[in-house]
Amino acid sequence: MYRIWVDEQPLDSVLPMFSGVAEIVGPGADLRELAVCDGALDPGARWDAARMDRALRLQVISRIGVGYDNIDVAAATARGIQVCYTPHGPTISTAEHAIALIFAAAKTVCYADRDVRAGRWHRAFRTVKGMELRGRVLGLVGAGRIGSEVARVMQAVGMRVLVYDPGLSEERAGQAGLEWVSSLELLLSAADVVSLHAPSTAETRHLINSARLAWMKPGAILINTARGALVDEQALADALKSGHLAAAGLDVFEREPTESGNPLLDLENVVLTDHIASHTWAGHHRLYEMAVTHLLQVLRGEQPDCPLNSVQQLS
Repeated sequence: MYRIWVDEQPLDSVLPMFSGVAEIVGPGADLRELAVCDGALDPGARWDAARMDRALRLQVISRIGVGYDNIDVAAATARGIQVCYTPHGPTISTAEHAIALIFAAAKTVCYADRDVRAGRWHRAFRTVKGMELRGRVLGLVGAGRIGSEVARVMQAVGMRVLVYDPGLSEERAGQAGLEWVSSLELLLSAADVVSLHAPSTAETRHLINSARLAWMKPGAILINTARGALVDEQALADALKSGHLAAAGLDVFEREPTESGNPLLDLENVVLTDHIASHTWAGHHRLYEMAVTHLLQVLRGEQPDCPLNSVQQLS
């Protein structure tokens, strides 16, 4: 029977997958127990070379999620440890959350909610106006799994969808019904709503900064359900305060949890959620189910569905 290290208790819904196959070690087990574990189910703990060196029998680290900055993949490869992740798991939940933020920001939902609770009832036509989305332009920065799902739904709403993605050809974009643009400047200057779906890398840090915010149309909306590091938050706050942007919707931040000094917290025209885009029961089960499947595939000597590295598989 395999021994599986966990830093957090797996969802009850996937525990039957271990029955008769594997014993779970943890959460809270002594780190010395790593030496006798065959695999690890990872919810986001730090896996560096030092931790891997404690895990003498470890064959696989199966990440429950899309991001894997917490895992030193090169160190794992050098030690013959397979690393997997679950890129498809949160697609639907995260796309739906991005769409929810688009609507909440465009329709001034949170602003109106605060006013109603405070006893301010806007009867007059001259009060705050929302944006009607049909006929407007949605600009996607990145059109992978999540961005493509957002595009599909918002096209049904009646939005025209532009995409800027260096990894996507004009031909493939056209096949998906998307309008490909050659530069970020062209996309930002044409879109009424910009939704970010790019990875966090050294090259994409502060991809949205003060200069690029200035390219956006007056009254546009910015949505970020990707990674907080993509946006310069002070520059965004300045654009929202000045009225250059009408609104924003953010699920991710440069520092999490957000700190009291974050300038976005004091603004009424920004919708904030606490990195919960993938937090649905269905989405979480899918993440765990995929992660356990990949883990058991490796332990059985099979090629996992979503590997992050290439190592010699043991039979």
